[in-house]
Amino acid sequence: MKKRILADVLILSLFFWSPWQLTAIFAIIFILLFENYWEGTIIALIADAFYSLPEAKFFAGGFGFFTLASLLVLQLASFVKSKIKIL
Repeated sequence: MKKRILADVLILSLFFWSPWQLTAIFAIIFILLFENYWEGTIIALIADAFYSLPEAKFFAGGFGFFTLASLLVLQLASFVKSKIKIL
């Protein structure tokens, strides 16, 4: 539990004080390491709200890109983890 809280603090501080690429890399790493790491998706939703520009067309301004990508990685990681058997 402590590791997950430390990961949350790290990713939140990365969101505010580092480039978005580094935050995205760490979010993907934490999604792969932790079970059901929904905090990565929440950070992606906040990043979309902060950095996307409003457009008249859906998905033209990039809103939802990070959120959809993090949801895809989260679902793919949970699927792969359920298929892998470790003795």
